[in-house]
Amino acid sequence: MTKKRFLKLSALGIALVLIYVFLSWFLVRTSSTTEMHIKSFYKEPENSMDVALIGASEMYADYCAPLAFEKYGYTGYNLCYEGAPGQLYNAMLEIYLNRQSPELVVIEVNGYLYSEEYCKRDVNYRRLFDNIPLSEEKLDLLEKYVADEDRLSYILPLIKHHSNWRTLRYQLQRAERLIKSASDGTSKTKSFSTRTTSDSVKKHYKRRKHPGLNDFGRQSLVDTISFLHERGIENVLFIRAPHKGQMKKGTNEELESIIINGGYDYLDCDKIAEDVIGIDKETDFYNDEHLNVFGCEKFTEFLGGYIDEHYSLSKQHSAEVDKQWQESAEYMSEAFVKLKERTLVNEDDQYYEGNIDRLF
Repeated sequence: MTKKRFLKLSALGIALVLIYVFLSWFLVRTSSTTEMHIKSFYKEPENSMDVALIGASEMYADYCAPLAFEKYGYTGYNLCYEGAPGQLYNAMLEIYLNRQSPELVVIEVNGYLYSEEYCKRDVNYRRLFDNIPLSEEKLDLLEKYVADEDRLSYILPLIKHHSNWRTLRYQLQRAERLIKSASDGTSKTKSFSTRTTSDSVKKHYKRRKHPGLNDFGRQSLVDTISFLHERGIENVLFIRAPHKGQMKKGTNEELESIIINGGYDYLDCDKIAEDVIGIDKETDFYNDEHLNVFGCEKFTEFLGGYIDEHYSLSKQHSAEVDKQWQESAEYMSEAFVKLKERTLVNEDDQYYEGNIDRLF
């Protein structure tokens, strides 16, 4: 092969790789909130978190980390995404612990209460792994949590998402959102999303009557406890966030038994939602599963206070970390004022990192 031909083939190869990288960035997508919550986690400074928060959508709807920082002084990004199933909590914990050294881990238990069929759906794996940058960490996670025959489509996710070019207008809006998020630096919301309503008709879930632990969820919980012990994590608080629907009879007791016998703490906030936290089921939820901004403010204050009282956190951060968290706290305090106004008029719109700036 002549040198000239070699250079031409090399240039062609580089061009094809660049085109693939661009198309992957432009076309590979999951849900909007999930994409922002996971990708923004990687922008946070390493070893800057006092508390790791893991869970499904309850954690980003019900709890606002910047408000907790403003009142109690601890940092804690919500690494969570909608519908996150319990068997993937270990992967989420690995992602967190690979970059952070939290003094406390908080895990919301709803992911263990989904059906086995739901937990094994491809979309739940896509939401997590398709938003992790290609790296040795990702390859390691895929080897542990994804079947051999599916692994290539996670390494090269354009295989799965190539048809998204058909929704070009949406992809352009998404690209604008990603560029803005990248230019903004660390997340202002620290993984938060809400709807401005107390009874959403746009994001209405059919109430799951009395969710409980099945064999798959039970094993996933046991596996999480084993993983935490293997990693030497001593301070862990499992919680059940407030929901309108109650768990199946005996489920709370079983959760508590497994967790306490595993050496960790459990707090059922359903039991104390009204009397202790002050949650009003008529005004403080946006649907059966999630608190709105009014409920979120109450639950954040309660959980933040509980953490502050029961766990000794050093709360030692660099001046830069304190500054960016204080800026996030001020930003979200102003956002909550406007979100409350829109909730009172039942706007029923979604706000998250990708669009919350439109409040201002």
